[in-house]
Amino acid sequence: MTAQPRRTEMKVSFSGVLRGLAALAVVALLMAQIVIVALRYVFSLGAPWATDLLTYLFFFIVSLPLVGVILRNESVRVDVFSGRFPPRLNRIIDRVALLGLLFPATAWAAWNAVPMVRTSWRVLEGSPTLGGLPGLFLLKTVTALIFAALALVALIVGLRPRLYGKGDKT
Repeated sequence: MTAQPRRTEMKVSFSGVLRGLAALAVVALLMAQIVIVALRYVFSLGAPWATDLLTYLFFFIVSLPLVGVILRNESVRVDVFSGRFPPRLNRIIDRVALLGLLFPATAWAAWNAVPMVRTSWRVLEGSPTLGGLPGLFLLKTVTALIFAALALVALIVGLRPRLYGKGDKT
């Protein structure tokens, strides 16, 4: 009897892709920083765009995984208090935080970012640094999209019967 090869299925999720992109940005940031330091201190070469590159990469590292943090309930809490509460009270607190704080704040931020993004695209805004990287309008667009995605995720998760899906342990 021959053994059948075991199949492993790979689940691809939106938040997983964003987390992977953030991980790639970490690697790119580290490599870019090493190259920039070598160019500056070994070869006495500096480039204004290099600082912008590091800033752009750091922006992606911080912002891309945010949606997944909410979806997987990985946000930082003060467990000194919530650890003592019964699961039902923790769910109520999470629901109030999602629908009463996160949703309105991020929806408001996304809505108010639209005029800034429109203006930025109209002039194809670049770096404020002379000789910096172009494309600041792209960062502003991503910022508005992340706020909108966070608002949507807060609304969806907050309205679900089980906050964080089947494995909800809160």
